[in-house]
Amino acid sequence: DASTGKHTNLTNREGEDRNPVYAPDGNSVYFLSERNGGSFNVYNFALNTPQEVKAITTFRTHPVRFLSISDKGTLCYTYDGELYTQEPNARPKKVNVDLVRDDEKEIATLRFSQGGKQVAFIVRGDVFVTSTDYATTKQITNTPAKEAGVSFAPDNRTLVYASERTGNWQLYTAKIARKEEANFPNATLIEEEVLLPSKTIERAYPQYSPDGKELAFIEDRNRLMVLNLKTKKVRQVTDGSTWYNTGGGFDYEWSPDGKWFTLEFIGNRHDPYSDIGIVSAQGGTITNLTNSGYISGSPRWVLDGNAI
Repeated sequence: DASTGKHTNLTNREGEDRNPVYAPDGNSVYFLSERNGGSFNVYNFALNTPQEVKAITTFRTHPVRFLSISDKGTLCYTYDGELYTQEPNARPKKVNVDLVRDDEKEIATLRFSQGGKQVAFIVRGDVFVTSTDYATTKQITNTPAKEAGVSFAPDNRTLVYASERTGNWQLYTAKIARKEEANFPNATLIEEEVLLPSKTIERAYPQYSPDGKELAFIEDRNRLMVLNLKTKKVRQVTDGSTWYNTGGGFDYEWSPDGKWFTLEFIGNRHDPYSDIGIVSAQGGTITNLTNSGYISGSPRWVLDGNAI
């Protein structure tokens, strides 16, 4: 009683009673209790006869939780991970909920082949390729692990992507095996190969050089590296001191002539802000192009490599 400060115990018993809600008329109370069988269910009593408790639900095994009531007297609660509503003097009714979830930031990450006749994309962690001229789509990977960062080689017959199927991110290529087959959507045989396999070093975010002779990637989330596909030698472009991010790598892109990279980097280690830089594809000092004190990202070459 708010006017007197007096408390009245309405359910004076051993065991737990909780989550009381008033009926819309204010004359009765619904609540959750473990009193019959040890699992929470919904109960009701009138305020003038609180000792006369009536069971509203009779669920078993799992507890009813999160009880609420509408202005019209409709109860709402959860049971076994599902939502239920219950009208007065009616049975519980499960609420139909459509829950769509995907761990990708986007449903599909699109990458076009040179000439634009094929589109590679990732849906729910697997790589697919479709044609832009007809509705034929080929699934390239089918693994329980996640694939990411798919990219076409300039020959349009090779894909590169990263996968964590071995427990850490590694680089893979998928190639059309038969010479008479010109594209992935119609390919009958695809050969997959892992590049630079390692159980300790993570490699992801691969990109082919414009001439297809080299492959750039990010090593251990912060170093930009380049693999010469003929010699199998790897060189370091950035040493990792210009980036730190627990979520993964950074955005970068080859210049059209293959001699430079533009990239995100952190020019001042004391700041969390990223700038846009340019660095030789052979490695060296990063030249800061923005130096703004604000966050800059997603650099791209335009005008045939004459602007970023």
